[in-house]
Amino acid sequence: MVQRYAVVDLETTGNQIQYDEIIQIGITFVENYQIVDTYHTYVKTDLTIPSFIQALTNIDENDLYEAPYFNEISKDLYSKLKDCIFVAHNVLFDLNFLKAHFEKFQIDFNPKLTIDTMELFKIAFPREESYQLSELSLSLEVDLNQAHSADEDAKATALLFIKALNKIESLPIDTIKQLYYLSKSLKYDLKDTLFEIVRTIPSNRVQSSQIKKYQNINYLKQTPIRKSNKTESITIDEAYDRILSTFNFDYRKEQYQLVQQLFDSLLHNENALIEAPLGSGKSMSFVLAALLYYLETGEHILVSTHTKLLQNQLLEQEFNKVLSALNLDLKALIIKSKDHYISLGLILNIMQDDTDNYEATLLKMQLLVWILETETGDIEELHLKGGQQVFFEQKRTTYVPFKNDIHYYQFVKESAANVEIGITNHAHLLKHSTEDTVYQLFKHIIVDEAHRIQDYALNQVTDSLSYQHIKYHLGLLGKNEQEKLFKRLDKLENRRVIEQYPIEPIDIYQLKRDVETLHEQNENLFDNIMDQIKDKTKGQNLDDQQLHYFYDLDVEVISEQFKLQISTINQILSRFKTHKHAHIKAFKKELIYIYHQYTKIYNVIKSGQIPFVSIKKLAQKSTLSLFVKKEEVKDLLNKVFIEQFNSNIFISGTLTVNESFNSFKSMFDPQVEFKSYFLNEIYDLKNQATCYVPDHIPNYQYDNQDEYIETIIQYLSTFVSETDQKCLVLFTNYSMLYQAYRYMEELSIFDDYVLLMQQQHSQVYKLVQQFNQFDKSILLGTLSFFEGFDYQSSGIKCVMMTKLPFIHQEDPRYHLMKDEFDNPFKDFVLPDAVTKFRQGIGRLIRNKHDQGLLVCFDRRILNSTYSKFFINALGEIPVIEGDIDRFKDKLRKYPKR
Repeated sequence: MVQRYAVVDLETTGNQIQYDEIIQIGITFVENYQIVDTYHTYVKTDLTIPSFIQALTNIDENDLYEAPYFNEISKDLYSKLKDCIFVAHNVLFDLNFLKAHFEKFQIDFNPKLTIDTMELFKIAFPREESYQLSELSLSLEVDLNQAHSADEDAKATALLFIKALNKIESLPIDTIKQLYYLSKSLKYDLKDTLFEIVRTIPSNRVQSSQIKKYQNINYLKQTPIRKSNKTESITIDEAYDRILSTFNFDYRKEQYQLVQQLFDSLLHNENALIEAPLGSGKSMSFVLAALLYYLETGEHILVSTHTKLLQNQLLEQEFNKVLSALNLDLKALIIKSKDHYISLGLILNIMQDDTDNYEATLLKMQLLVWILETETGDIEELHLKGGQQVFFEQKRTTYVPFKNDIHYYQFVKESAANVEIGITNHAHLLKHSTEDTVYQLFKHIIVDEAHRIQDYALNQVTDSLSYQHIKYHLGLLGKNEQEKLFKRLDKLENRRVIEQYPIEPIDIYQLKRDVETLHEQNENLFDNIMDQIKDKTKGQNLDDQQLHYFYDLDVEVISEQFKLQISTINQILSRFKTHKHAHIKAFKKELIYIYHQYTKIYNVIKSGQIPFVSIKKLAQKSTLSLFVKKEEVKDLLNKVFIEQFNSNIFISGTLTVNESFNSFKSMFDPQVEFKSYFLNEIYDLKNQATCYVPDHIPNYQYDNQDEYIETIIQYLSTFVSETDQKCLVLFTNYSMLYQAYRYMEELSIFDDYVLLMQQQHSQVYKLVQQFNQFDKSILLGTLSFFEGFDYQSSGIKCVMMTKLPFIHQEDPRYHLMKDEFDNPFKDFVLPDAVTKFRQGIGRLIRNKHDQGLLVCFDRRILNSTYSKFFINALGEIPVIEGDIDRFKDKLRKYPKR
């Protein structure tokens, strides 16, 4: 019998099943991997449709005016669904809503089989970064003309469903069988569909010669990149002309000059600083310059950028564009360190693990599919989160390599010597480059978004030990013979005693005492820190919504407790010196990891450094972390860049402060010589943007922000009423942000707006996506939003800056960096704030048609001793002071949407 799938999507007035109602139903019916029928209707409701739902779905009361109520369609709908396998994206939402609605009219709807496409898509498409329907459709090239429309979403889900089943059917038969057996531990009924696939596949189907086997795991054979045939050099003029004609770009003098400057700096082995404003095309410029330099000299270049996203964009967009225009057969490779790549032995070890909880099962199924398509073996391609990440890290931490293991990093090492451009990001580079042989293949480096390297370097020279992290790793050992790795050793000793298994004796009783001591000593260590914090906070009412830092710990007792832990671990390890069994090696490996976590902090404390702690909830030890700084940022930057590369080119749109590179230069040894280059601004900032500074604003007080925030909301309300446009509001602390959000929720003027608020664990890219998606949206964000995203708007772009972005004296960055400067405020805090300020301005003008308005509520921009630094940062953007009435007049000059 042919299976019939009903792929369902609903739009509702909200998420509360007992209260909210369905307003649109879309169903796409699938048989034999083909769409065979569809069903769509709006559903009338007497509830008010919230403005957020109207903005999200484009459904309002007018759309439902002639629509039937649910009871009018319930019997017909039931007859269409009753014999189908029920399929939906996040199936519980749609299924429970329908069941509740059917129940109101005495219809018992309970499909025999259900499939959640969220679950299926994670297995079939394991490399996707997001499983949100709109993003998945875009990534897999499935049409979705109007997201959050039930009929369109149901059709897109059905097309993706068919694509997923086709992909699974194309896998090796052994892999499909493995997926089938694992699917029995899933939440929904995918196993029945997988069984049908296994049953109907011909047993003699021919398998691709590229598919190899490691024990019982099928994988895609890796072929290292081979050296390109050397091509004749091309002049800059010829190359630039070809790019302009290929892509129909306009000639930009600034971009041409940038290519020339980059090429010359590489040619002369310079340490160069280049400020290239937004819109100068710097990404394509440095890719072009690097390739032309390779053609001229045969020397390979490394490019480092700020984020993994930019790193992938460089490889997949800019690099391929230039190669295509110049008709070159050259290669680039993303460079990471060994611990980012997987081995087939580790995958086998994961598959053999008898853990069958949901997250472990899902990970196993993803790995089986991923290993047949990955060309890199980079585990980050899986974007692991939550329980899957925890399970994977647990297995990776305790894995002892099998004999004849195949590690994907070997492929990277073999390939790296044959690529013309290596692409990395600042975090990888600063963490690994000095000891990793792959980085040493490159003689020159171009550092994009170079204003961020100090932050990454500071992260790298800071070591931390969190209670939660060390507790987790101690937990992997187990407290007794019934738990985790300890359980394996107990079983091993039992085998030795009962079966005469040929291993050395394991003193389980002594080991149990030692491990209990380790756990107890760890509690004592963190209890002591907690006691110190309690003493320091007596009588204070501190906010549990933000981190608190304490910098003046008494280290004497802490140091002794570290010494005890290290000594206990050494004693345990000494008892296993001659043991060779894999289970004992895994136990030792985890112990050694814990040992390093303690020693990295203890050694710095011993050298005289005072550690500091952060804690969120003052009564919860689980939120506590200990920090130390192991070396100076300057020393690391000199090691990674100046000592390692013949030429270092640092490029950014915000590399100067007060039109000087001195602040950036101060991060390096004074003896290092830099050549400095500016590119002219390419936009007409004088006519495209304005900075408005309110002249009647109360003084800001951290303990009493009400008046200050009320003034900001007054200006925001005025902006909304006069323009109907979206707005980005930037804060420097969460406390102020949350308070502003609470005010706005109570004001009817914002009823038609989608209010987006950053929280401490928000995913920035999702908030940006939502902000750009809605015409009427307000995003309240912190420092994360000062840079790195494209503010999309068809009208005026408004950024409201509630405070100048200074770091607070209690900020750990200030604490960690103050010893590296004679005048920490002038040499570190002020340059950092000016750079962030310039980045914030950069959200406004992204092309020659943009109109931008910056509203700065911090009067220090005009009346402080350092105001000239911020005024200079504005460049040609004019500054206007005034009250709320003048602000209204200014807004009325912009066209209303």
